[in-house]
This record gives sequence, C-alpha cells and structure tokens, in this order.
Amino acid sequence: MKKITIKDYNDAINSVLEFEKNLPKNLKPEIIIQNGHINDPGISDIDIIFVFKDDFLYCSYFLELFQKYILQIENYNIFFHHLPHILPLSSLKDLPHMSFNPSGDLNILKGDFNFSKKETGHYQNILNSFEQIHSRIVGLAKLYLTNTKNLNALLLNGHSIIHSLNSVNQMGYKLNIKDFKTFIEIENLRKIIVDNADYKIKNYNDLRLGLIDEFYLLLKHINKKIENKVLMHFSKNQNIHKYDHDIYLVNLNKKKDKINFHLKNKSIFIEGFSWQTLCLFENYFLEKDNFQTVFKDLEFENEIKNRLKYLKQIFIFNFNNFSNPVGRNLFHPLVKGPYLTSLSRKMIL
Repeated sequence: MKKITIKDYNDAINSVLEFEKNLPKNLKPEIIIQNGHINDPGISDIDIIFVFKDDFLYCSYFLELFQKYILQIENYNIFFHHLPHILPLSSLKDLPHMSFNPSGDLNILKGDFNFSKKETGHYQNILNSFEQIHSRIVGLAKLYLTNTKNLNALLLNGHSIIHSLNSVNQMGYKLNIKDFKTFIEIENLRKIIVDNADYKIKNYNDLRLGLIDEFYLLLKHINKKIENKVLMHFSKNQNIHKYDHDIYLVNLNKKKDKINFHLKNKSIFIEGFSWQTLCLFENYFLEKDNFQTVFKDLEFENEIKNRLKYLKQIFIFNFNNFSNPVGRNLFHPLVKGPYLTSLSRKMIL
C-alpha cells in the first residue's frame, strides 16, 4: 500500500469542505472544526466536528449524505475511523471548558467563533476525565471479553492515555509518561505501523489488559481528588451501577487494586470502580430521594450542576435529530444505552 502523507490528509479535509460547499442551504453547518492534529499519517484519523443551529432537524440525513460522499475518497477508512461529531451551536462556546478540547486544538475550517474559555476548567477537567476513563476501561474490557480484534481501536485507545495523563497532571499530580509501559509500547507500534502498514499485532489481549491497568491508575488519582471534595455519599443502590444494558459495575464499596471483569449470561460484570462512580452518576441523573451527598467543596457541587445543564443542551438537540440522547457527541456521562435514554428524557422534560 502506498505510504500515506500529511498531504493526503489535507486533500481529504479539502474534500470534506467541497462536500459542504455543494450542500443545499438548509443542510449547511454553521461551523466546521478539525479537532486535534495528525501526528501519525496512516494511523491518525481526521476528527471533524460539524456545528448546526439548535433548531436544526436533519442530522440523520446529513450523515447519510456524508457517509456516501466519503466512500469516493481514497483511504477513507483510514481518514474517517468514525462518523463526525455533531454539536448544537449553543454548546460550542463552552466546549474547551467542558472537554479535552483546548481551543488551540480546534481548527475552525468554516465560520468564525470565539470560545468562552481556552482550556478545560479545573472542576470540569475532573468530571470530564472521570467520564472518559470509565468509557475507555469499559470499552477495552468489552473488546477483551468478546475477543474483538480492532487495530485502530487499540491504537487510538492506547494513544489517548497521553490526554488523560495530561489532564490528571493538571489536577496537581506529577505523573511521568515513562512509567506507563503499555502506552509506550503502543506508541512504538504506531511508529512501526506508519512505516509498515502490513505489520500484524499478535498480543491484542495483553495490550488491552495493560491499557486497562494504566487507565485505572489514572482513575485512582481522580478518585482521591473527588474524595477530598465530598464529605459523605449515601446511595440506595449501595454497591452496583448499571452502566449499559449489558454492563454492570459491581462491588463499588470495596477497595480494589485493579480492575477485574467477567462475562456471565451475556452480561459483563466489572469490579474495581468505586463509590465515586455512583456519587457522580446519581448527582447527574437521579432524584434526591434516591441518594444523599454532602459536599465539602461547594464549588465542585455547583460545577456538577453546570455540567448537567451543558449535557442537557446536547441531549435536547440529539433527541430532536436522532431520537436518542447520544447522537454524535463527545461526552460519556457514566451511563449508556437504553438507561441513558430513559434518564435523559426525564431530565429534559
């Protein structure tokens, strides 16, 4: 296979802009953003964010047209590992504050926009990092248990540790990336594959387990931060959280040194998450008669409420366009699947 270059990526981005240029007026996004940078040609993907007015109702049709269009782009399966993200315009100004996306990484390809803040806020960094690491660990455990071999998912999940590590260090820690051996192994593999696209990885499961351990190490540091901000949390659910329709986080009140997981009756049970998981989830979604939290840090409590308001904007937009709360967004609020659909419906009514 011909070696892919930065020019090939730029040509693909220009093709996306050409696609947008030829859309009818009522399907045109207000803003188009390239999120992140191309560090490893041949492995890195192009992360595109399309932003529409809040009353836009044609996202599904827009994505259908986009999917058909990119099929004509050479190496489209490398450039576009996933569908583009889609956000409502009202959510854009706070995107760097609420996510892993500092304004310096958001290259505006179409439109003109000023963000409210350039970086993730301290409290939102804690909440966003917490959500993202849960999603990574659960996703890797599911791939392991189902023995699914997906090279791109492995390399992208592995590389994303650097973003989580940087976010945790912004909380005041001084963790060294050199201590994350599986991450370094993944980065070395990325370099090998850039030069040899036909290289085959044999130790998928060892790498997945190593990544789970390293994400879990980061999570334990975030748990300490949350513990310092919460005086007490009582939950009627006690020690189990339904993360997805077939994924349960169990024994949340037991301290563990590592993540353990197993498959039973087609459901996945994961042990090693803590009471902090239930605390944040319940403060996000449940009525107060289901739990009680006493915060030491009242600003942290307020920022949880602010995050919920932000997610609500996105949920409303997604329900209007996709009939579900997820749509094509960047957030993983500690619950997925039908349970998220039910909870978010109650939130926006």
